[in-house]
Amino acid sequence: MTDGRTLAQALRVLTDGADLDAFRAANPDLRVRLVAQREEFDGSLQHALLLKGPDGSTVSLSWSPDLGLPWPLRGVHRAGEHLLLRVNGVETPVARAVACLDFVWDERGVADRLVTDCLVREALEEEPEPVSDAELQRAMDAFRRARGLLTGAETRAWMERNHLSHAELEELVAVEASVARLRSRIAADHVEDWFAAHGHNLDVVRLARVVLVPGTPLTGDGFLGDVERAFARGQAVPGETFVAARRRELVAELGEEAAGTVMSAAPGTLAGPFPTDRGELTVKVLAVEPAVLDDAVRDLVEREIFAGWIERRRRAAKVEWFWGTAERTGNVPGNQPER
Repeated sequence: MTDGRTLAQALRVLTDGADLDAFRAANPDLRVRLVAQREEFDGSLQHALLLKGPDGSTVSLSWSPDLGLPWPLRGVHRAGEHLLLRVNGVETPVARAVACLDFVWDERGVADRLVTDCLVREALEEEPEPVSDAELQRAMDAFRRARGLLTGAETRAWMERNHLSHAELEELVAVEASVARLRSRIAADHVEDWFAAHGHNLDVVRLARVVLVPGTPLTGDGFLGDVERAFARGQAVPGETFVAARRRELVAELGEEAAGTVMSAAPGTLAGPFPTDRGELTVKVLAVEPAVLDDAVRDLVEREIFAGWIERRRRAAKVEWFWGTAERTGNVPGNQPER
C-alpha cells in the first residue's frame, strides 16, 4: 500500500482529477474513500484520500494548493448547532437526524439509528449504489404505499407536515433504494448458508390466541366460544385473536422454551397458559409452516446478514457525539464526546 506507484496514482486523483473508480479497480485489495471536509476556520473545502489495506492499517493522503489553509489550522472546529454527530468523518446535521428518526430507520434505538446511518453513508461513498429513474419511481411508489399516501393530495399534505420539498423527498427515497441495493450486495453470497443454519427461526405458526385474567378457566366447549364468553365477562384482555408469527417473534415474546412448546404442538391443540405482562396467554395452534426461501424470507435473511455487517463496522468505528453532556453521551458504547 505504501509503494511509490500506488501513492503516485492516488496523488493524481487528488491533484489532477484522475478517475477515482479506475484507481479503485486497479487496487482491489484497498478500501478507498475520498473524504471532503469543510473547514470551520475559513469555510474552505479540503480533500483527503484514505487507503485502507487488508491488515486494517490506513494511509491518509492529502494535498493543499499554494495559499491554502495552513496545516496547523486544519481540523479546527466548533460543534455548530446544526451538527449532531460525526462517524468516521461522516457528519449528521440535526435536520437529517430528525428525518432518520421519523421514517428512514425504524428498527433500532435513536443512537443506533444515527450511527447506522453514518456507517451506511460511509459505505455508499466508498462503493456507490446508483439508482436508476425506474428504480427511484418504484421506491417512491413503495414509500407512499407504506405510509398510506395513495393520492397526490395526500402526498403533498404529508410533505407539508414534514416540511419537505419534492427534491428532499426524492433524496430520502433514493437513500432507501441505495441502502436496499447495498444490503443485497452485502448479503448476496451468504443468504443460502445463513438460511441453512438459522432458517428454522423463520418458521411460521398460525394461532388463535387470548390473554386471560389469571385464574380464568377454559371450559373446553370450544376455544373461540370460551374466548367470546371470557371477553364478555371482562376476563379477556382486548387484542388480536388470529395471528401468524415467526418462531423468533415467539421467542422474543415468550422465551425459548415456551416458543418451542408452541412450535412443536400438533394443529388443533391448546398450548399454555404462558405468563405475560398483560396476563396468561393461551393459544390454539392452527398450522405450523416451515420457512421457505421465497422473496419475503430472502428479504428477512438479507436484513439479518446486513445487521451483522453493520455491527462489525460499528465495533471498528470512531464515533464522536456533539450534543449533551459527557455523562449522557458516554452511556452509548463507542462514544467519544467532544469537550
